[in-house]
Amino acid sequence: MGQGQEVHARRLLQQCQTQGGWVLLQNGHLALDFMDELLNTIVETQLVHETFRLWMTIEIHPKFPINLLQISIKYTFEPPQGVKAGLKRTYSSMTQCCSPQ
Repeated sequence: MGQGQEVHARRLLQQCQTQGGWVLLQNGHLALDFMDELLNTIVETQLVHETFRLWMTIEIHPKFPINLLQISIKYTFEPPQGVKAGLKRTYSSMTQCCSPQ
C-alpha cells in the first residue's frame, strides 16, 4: 500500500467481493486512511461472494484502526531476536539444490 495503490486496491476489492477471489493488501500500516475506508466498506457491504478472501500484511502502528483488527482472524509472525537467530532461521528454510543434468 502507499503511493497511489489505493485506487487499484478499491478496484480489486470490489471485483473480488462480487465475483469471488482473493486479495492481498501488503503494508497496510502505510495507508491508514485507506484502512479506515476498508473497515467501513467491509462493515457496510451486504452481499459478498462466498469465495472472497482478504489478506493483509501490516506492521504494528499506534493509529491502525483497532476495529479492523477486532473483526479479523489474525496470524502473527515475530522474527527471532538477533542477527544470528535470523540467519539460522533463513538458512534452515533453504534446501540443497541439485546440479543441472
